[in-house]
Amino acid sequence: MTRTVATPDPNGPDAGTVTSDASIDSPPAEPKPAFTVSTQLGGELAIDETGVRPTFLIAGVEHVSNVSVGLTATATGVHCGVKIAPHFVQFGAASTSTRQFKTVVLDFATATIVEDSCHWDDAHILAGISDRLGNYIVGFAQARFAQDRPYVDVYLNATKGLGNSTANITRAGGGSAYQMDASGTVVGTMVEPIPGAPLVRALYDF
Repeated sequence: MTRTVATPDPNGPDAGTVTSDASIDSPPAEPKPAFTVSTQLGGELAIDETGVRPTFLIAGVEHVSNVSVGLTATATGVHCGVKIAPHFVQFGAASTSTRQFKTVVLDFATATIVEDSCHWDDAHILAGISDRLGNYIVGFAQARFAQDRPYVDVYLNATKGLGNSTANITRAGGGSAYQMDASGTVVGTMVEPIPGAPLVRALYDF
C-alpha cells in the first residue's frame, strides 16, 4: 500500500511565518506568596564620606555591600532569606537614653537582590520588605562598655517601626568596623567610630 504525504503549499496562509517555542522554553513565573519580614537585619556595609559604597575589596576580591533579610511565607511557615544590595538614602543620627549613633538610611524598594534562597519574584520581595519597614536605619558607635571594645555598638530601626512596641534595637558590641582606604580596600585593623562624630571610613559588619 502506498502512502501519500501532503506537501505544504509554499504560497499557503502559513508561508513565511515562523512558529515560536517561547511558551515552551520560558521558565515558569516565580511565586509571589504573602510573607513576614524579620526586623533584626545584619550585613556588611562599606561606608565612606559620601555614603555606602556598592562594593569593597578584601585581599583583592570584590564584594558587594549587602543586608541580609529573613522572610517567612505566611501560608506555610517556611523560612528563607535574601541578601540585598541596598540603595543609600542619606546619613542621619539617632540616640537612646545611653548612646549616640551616626546612621545610614537605606532604601530597599529600589535595591537589588544579590543572593536569594527564597526563589520568589524579586520585585514582590522588595515591595513587601519596603511596605513592612519603609527605609531601614543602621547606626554605629564605639562600644559604651570597655569590655565590648574594639567591637562597636549597633543601632537598628525602620521608618515604619519595628513592631511589637519596639522603639529600636541596640546591640551592645554587636558589630565590628574594619579600616578601609579611599579605593574601598579593607585592611585588618579594627576602628571605633566616636559617638556623635561622623562615621569613620570602614567596612561595618553587623
